[in-house]
Amino acid sequence: MKNYLSRIKKALFKTRETISIFDNPELSWDDVEEALILADLGPVVAEEIIEDAKKEVGESASSYGIKLEIKNKIKDILSKIPSVSITPPEIMLLVGVNGSGKTTTAGKLAYRLKEQGRVLLVAADTFRAAAREQLKKLAEMVGVDYFGGEGMKDPAAVGFEAARRPYDFIIIDTAGRLHTKEDLMREALKIKKSVEKASGKTPRVLLVLDGTIGQNSIYQAEEFSKALKIDGIIITKLDGTAKGGALVPIAMKLQAPILFIGVGEGMEDLVPFDPSEFVEALFGA
Repeated sequence: MKNYLSRIKKALFKTRETISIFDNPELSWDDVEEALILADLGPVVAEEIIEDAKKEVGESASSYGIKLEIKNKIKDILSKIPSVSITPPEIMLLVGVNGSGKTTTAGKLAYRLKEQGRVLLVAADTFRAAAREQLKKLAEMVGVDYFGGEGMKDPAAVGFEAARRPYDFIIIDTAGRLHTKEDLMREALKIKKSVEKASGKTPRVLLVLDGTIGQNSIYQAEEFSKALKIDGIIITKLDGTAKGGALVPIAMKLQAPILFIGVGEGMEDLVPFDPSEFVEALFGA
């Protein structure tokens, strides 16, 4: 795996600022708890991590000892989450709420995977014409094929036709749907079943979460999980938030692999998630 540490560090700058108190020689455990909560790990997870760390290094540990132990605890949490690899042939169904960055993420994912085989970007968002146009432009930009199902209004039909095509990677962009709208969630399930019927292969459902909303993503993800089995998570926009620590409770709660994180606006700025790199970037040296 390539080393993306410098790019992840740059993206997590705002979050890292919130936990810079670890450089304070007069550091207290209360300071640590406050910093972890500000970074959006949440009070429950922050308390759990601190209590475990205290058992290892003691109440009166040095600031360096505390920092090292907190880093190790977070790394342990993230390393326990199951990991998966995306290898051809693969069909991916991108789901998420409006504004989470699904369409742009589809383009970034295509850019990354085209090195491994032929990629087809599929516009199954039949409700928003602009989404189809955006995806078509992204396909042209990154140099992959595009299928928009012109004239087709049923997104499940678009998915069915696309899934029959001989590609190494098929990435299906779906309409943004409110996690509280059952009819829209059922539609996502219908797309999944249509793809499975056409290809004989169960598509991998990837949930795209907006990193700027922090722990609020957990509720979204839980609601999506009720309708669809979530096979992996992509967290976007980590470069624009001080809430990067939310990735920890998200991983703990969902127990689904975090596959990629968004560290910038460029097509190359969707990088594989690595627990060690993430923790190093979060805390700095």
